[in-house]
Amino acid sequence: MHGGVKFYRGSAAAARSYVEADHSRVDDYYLAEGTGLAEHYIAGPGAVRRADDLDGPAYERWVAGYDVLTGAAKGRLRDDARALRFVEVVINGPKSWSLAAALHPDVATAYDAAMDRAAGEVIGWVVEHATTRVGPRGRQVQVPVEMVEAAVVRHYTSRAGDPHRHLHVQINARVFARGAWRGLHSVGVVDSIEALNGIGHAAVMCDPEFRAALAARGYTLDDDGEIRQLAPYTGGFSQRAAQITRNVDRYEAAWRAEHPGQEPGPRLRQTWDRRAWADARPDKVVPRSGADLVAAWNRELRDLGFTPPTTRAANPATNLAAVPGLQIGRLNRDVAADLVLTRLGAKRSAWNGADIRGEAERLIASVGVVAERAVRHELVEDVADRARTRCVPLLDRDDVPEHVRSVTSERVLAVEADLVDSIFARASRPVTTAVRLRGIAHLDPAQRRVVAALAGDAGLLVIEGAAGTGKTTTLAAARDVLDAADRRLVVVTPTLKAAHAAQRQVGADAFSAAWLIHQHGYRWDDEGHWSHTETAPEAASDARPDSRARLLPGDVLLVDEAGMLDQDTARALFAIADRAHATVALLGDRHQLPAVGRGGVLDLAARWVSPAGHHELESVHRFGDPAYADLSLLMRTGERPGEVFGALLERGQIVLHASEVERTAALAAIGAAQSDDGDHLVIADTRDQVAALNAAIRDRRQDAGAPPGEQPREQASEQSGERAGEPITRRGERIGLGDRVATRRNDRDLAVANRDTWTVAGIGIDGGLLVTGRAGQRALPADYVREHVELAFTTTAYGAQGETVDSAHFALGETTGAASAYVGMTRGRHQNVAHLVADTVDDARNQWVEVFSRDRADLGPSHAAQRAADDIDRYGPSAPPAPIGLQAAMLREGARRRPEPQPIPTSPPTSHGIGR
Repeated sequence: MHGGVKFYRGSAAAARSYVEADHSRVDDYYLAEGTGLAEHYIAGPGAVRRADDLDGPAYERWVAGYDVLTGAAKGRLRDDARALRFVEVVINGPKSWSLAAALHPDVATAYDAAMDRAAGEVIGWVVEHATTRVGPRGRQVQVPVEMVEAAVVRHYTSRAGDPHRHLHVQINARVFARGAWRGLHSVGVVDSIEALNGIGHAAVMCDPEFRAALAARGYTLDDDGEIRQLAPYTGGFSQRAAQITRNVDRYEAAWRAEHPGQEPGPRLRQTWDRRAWADARPDKVVPRSGADLVAAWNRELRDLGFTPPTTRAANPATNLAAVPGLQIGRLNRDVAADLVLTRLGAKRSAWNGADIRGEAERLIASVGVVAERAVRHELVEDVADRARTRCVPLLDRDDVPEHVRSVTSERVLAVEADLVDSIFARASRPVTTAVRLRGIAHLDPAQRRVVAALAGDAGLLVIEGAAGTGKTTTLAAARDVLDAADRRLVVVTPTLKAAHAAQRQVGADAFSAAWLIHQHGYRWDDEGHWSHTETAPEAASDARPDSRARLLPGDVLLVDEAGMLDQDTARALFAIADRAHATVALLGDRHQLPAVGRGGVLDLAARWVSPAGHHELESVHRFGDPAYADLSLLMRTGERPGEVFGALLERGQIVLHASEVERTAALAAIGAAQSDDGDHLVIADTRDQVAALNAAIRDRRQDAGAPPGEQPREQASEQSGERAGEPITRRGERIGLGDRVATRRNDRDLAVANRDTWTVAGIGIDGGLLVTGRAGQRALPADYVREHVELAFTTTAYGAQGETVDSAHFALGETTGAASAYVGMTRGRHQNVAHLVADTVDDARNQWVEVFSRDRADLGPSHAAQRAADDIDRYGPSAPPAPIGLQAAMLREGARRRPEPQPIPTSPPTSHGIGR
């Protein structure tokens, strides 16, 4: 289970319409006659109960904030369009679990029951840890909730009719606390997402009945939970399902363009479903019953080469001890607690109790624990408690709300302390600049000052510049000056792709930071453990560092894109430079994208560097329009966002779309028209958005005509949009001739880097690819293609940073942060356009302003401490515990107001469909 918390704001009727429409046509085969639209749960501390199911009208009342039994309003309700109605998390599992459930009724029953129990645990966590705010504005405090209500919407398939069992758990925004109905503090739920995801995943993966059902069929799980025997076939299923979904989206976008302001009804959506299935699978019969669909799934798996395992456990359904799993007594709980903190420290500078719980749940699941819920809870809570006792608080106060990330580890603090010591020592050295330099007359004054500083003598230099200020031009000139003085400029970057670009554009030796520190004996693993071993001069030649990695006194070690450098790598780089007596220069922009993990290196250096060593590239050269250059600087600092929005709208650089499907269709058309050029970018905020746009662009390209050398679509013998021999990746993307793809894993043997882009020039009979790109031609084996290649007609902001093209189009939304928006809107020399989904210009303006108020950068534990204090000021501290007498009175009052829920049945309702 992975993903975030979704907020639903708006009308209750629209929520009902969405939920009803989101049930795929195929889901209807699995719903019993009279089944409600959603299951209804009522929860208080220590108890989660199931009430009567909600039909359409009852669900609508529930969303609107009314008691479904009495019709009474739950307190004072907002009726504006921005009113929060509920928050939602999704409980699901790896695709292979749904495939197994689709094939075997006994697995389906066990999986459904395990997901039901997982939903109860998730709802229970929320009621135990959620808060609401009480008190006058400006002096509010957070108090625990005493009751929450949840709706669970059950799906058996995806919109495309593929097996995809999942539950939408919706927590109503009206909660009961201190004798009254109040608003849920939704930020606290968002900050608990790691626990919710971890609990949802572990509750199913560790479930004895589910694991017994899998074992009885001969299935085994890997550490991530995928069923080994089915995992190789999930990509093929995902690809076909995604094609049907894209077809539906395309029909909807065309319909909306012809019917502005209207909403499609259920019958129209069912028509689209059937048409989409027929278009994507013309050689298949459209299923008309659950039995037809199960038979179709079995046929597709056989067509993909799947053979069910023949080895079964000895009746594990009646002997749970036969289910494989780690014996709990063999798990070292102290080691587990340390590993939890190591993993957390590898990802962020500070965390909260929910982060610890979520990491503990994932750890327990990954090592193979299979146990009843009470046993698993005891283990997980003990490991989490041990991890908490090892944490260091960042704030010296006792009113910190539980959701605020306010603790860290000794190691995280030690790394930043060492880094600050190194920065301070280097910043204390005098700075001298070179004079009478030749060959720099073409540079602007600020660029010339930077070259003089790099050619001089200093312990630390910090060079900052906005997008388009000519950082690459400046480095190329500095390289020439240093070469003339028999000194070396060594450029390191956070990524290998950026290193290749720097080497090509600057002409200096350029490497990824990871490669350089690895050459000097630094090692790390996926868990976040770091170590260092000195390499002796007499060591064997294959154990000594590459000669290119050696630094000498007078060399300049320049870190490009330094804002993306993490603290562990930075500490290693500073230590290497210290031993070589080399200058360290950090080049970057603190307003662009930060490190993935614990960053803030450039911020720390900018704070401590001497004024003589701090330089700013001031003039923006990238954009042909000076007025847009000025707007880009305002976007960089986030100043006057409303004014910037108005200017961009007037210039035609803000485009509004009435719905997500219409935006996707528009961007797909743009991407398909420009994809062969290579000097344009379509940028989206999330990987899911990128995947959807990539596939939509590919569809458009095929509809418009095959590229040269590619088999025309009308002659294709396979299904719509498919050609024989085209490989399908594990993510479900089909790759064909002429497609633009990206390699997503560094591989020195193949000479490819993560995020390098290529064009497919040939396809091998085994699914390998011949690709061409800036670096030449590469042959990618089938295994690498399946695991590490993806379509690249679109990219994320992280993939776009460092690129310069003629035009860029950016999909901006509710998850976009200020840095992503700034990067996305500064890639194009001549055109940069933001695309928003909004009903009105005012709505779009509000979205734009909100984007430039979001700053998610992790700048280290010192910054995390300040952010935690700011969060408490913004959302309120925890209220002191109420006196015992007052607590009893509130509980009595709450009991009088609560509806009488029915207890959760001891066995789940029979599944009406899968295999029936």
